[in-house]
Amino acid sequence: MRICTLIPAYKSKYVEPLLLGLQSQTVKPYRIIFSDDSPGGIFSERLLSDELEPLRAGLAIEVMPGPRNGAFENFKHLVNAWSRDSELFHILLDDDVVFPEFYERHLVAHLSGDFSCSISRRWESNEAGQPLRGQPVPAAVANSMNRFLSLNADVAFMSTVAECKNWFGEFSNVVFRGDCSEVVLNPSIAGVSYAGLWDLGAFLAASLLRPICHIQDHLGYFRKGPDQNSAQTYSPIMKAAMLAYVALAVSGRRIGKISGEQATHCFGTIANVLNYWYATQDDMVEFRNNLPRLALDAQGAEDEFLACWQQFLAKNGY
Repeated sequence: MRICTLIPAYKSKYVEPLLLGLQSQTVKPYRIIFSDDSPGGIFSERLLSDELEPLRAGLAIEVMPGPRNGAFENFKHLVNAWSRDSELFHILLDDDVVFPEFYERHLVAHLSGDFSCSISRRWESNEAGQPLRGQPVPAAVANSMNRFLSLNADVAFMSTVAECKNWFGEFSNVVFRGDCSEVVLNPSIAGVSYAGLWDLGAFLAASLLRPICHIQDHLGYFRKGPDQNSAQTYSPIMKAAMLAYVALAVSGRRIGKISGEQATHCFGTIANVLNYWYATQDDMVEFRNNLPRLALDAQGAEDEFLACWQQFLAKNGY
């Protein structure tokens, strides 16, 4: 099996640790595609500089200009450029770091069974790259003695959407089978878009195709800093992330992966979040009015939410 690494490039200050992480792999990806969305192509300039030639040595690097239309459009641009040229693909965000055995362990996971994707645990680090804490996982997972866990769609939905938690992580700690690329290119389940939670939505959509393999090893870290979307509380993308839990609960209920009671819990939880953080935000008024009705399963409430959701996504280019 071959792995292709797809890197949506933007933050040029992380080029060196990114290359070091790739260079240190015990099993290197057979192809590494960078799609440069940085202003003026400064990422590519740094990446291809003479100074970093030793870090590029032996890596099958390709560079192309990005679409410059938002991060998710760059993901799709990369997946289309890759064009299912390998059995496995990995979207690696430019500010995250993978540890030396990342690809080796993910390859072993995929060779051990027929999985839609493999998800490894990760550390959360500060801006300097110092690991500070692990990603919280369910107790049953944390206490398991198995290195690899097979998780079906029922478990995936109930342990995330039903509790409004993403314990899986994000694209950087996941390797997909090539035939699962549609979960990135077409982010929807049961006709409902999961834009805003593109990562969690993709993992859940993949779980509907085949089980997920969860790898217990911490094989990288997610860098927390002021540039992260999670630090921009009032940005459209963070609002979309909150509302996407509701969208996933609607779709999960439609396909029978969470119960009506679990969906109601999700709706109520996000309603509380909106009232706490976005009480004065004009673009959240309709959602704040709708979610209590959705939680009560009021007639027409789901259709009202979906109409507001589509309008919000269109307005913000998602």
